[in-house]
Amino acid sequence: MNIPSLLLVAIACGALIPIHAGMNAGLSQVAGHSFGVSFACLSLVVILFQPTLPTWVSLAAAAFWVWFGGAIGVVYVIATMMLAPRLGAARFIAAIVAGQIIMALLIDLYGLIGFPRHTVDLSRILGAVFVIGGVVAMQFN
Repeated sequence: MNIPSLLLVAIACGALIPIHAGMNAGLSQVAGHSFGVSFACLSLVVILFQPTLPTWVSLAAAAFWVWFGGAIGVVYVIATMMLAPRLGAARFIAAIVAGQIIMALLIDLYGLIGFPRHTVDLSRILGAVFVIGGVVAMQFN
């Protein structure tokens, strides 16, 4: 796939994030959390795709930071359940995107967690400033 097509797929995936936040918030209100549904879906994926189990050698060879990926997912899901209903979809997602942009710039600048280094030029900084400005603007009625 070419870059424009990949960007469209990424935008479509991004469109799912506020839907995900609302659904998780709704489920947590009636069930207390959404982890049971997540577990059931993951179990179904394991049954259908039967992924191979990693070896102890491959697990031991992994960088220490890869183990935190699942925990970060849990933090995000808990945040959607607690914050999205209070902030509303637009404010919550704007804040999430602002955090993502700031961290992505740092990851690119320093080549963190396996990403190659990319320069953080004026256009990237201006983009981040506009996103953060949008978050600030959305806080006013």
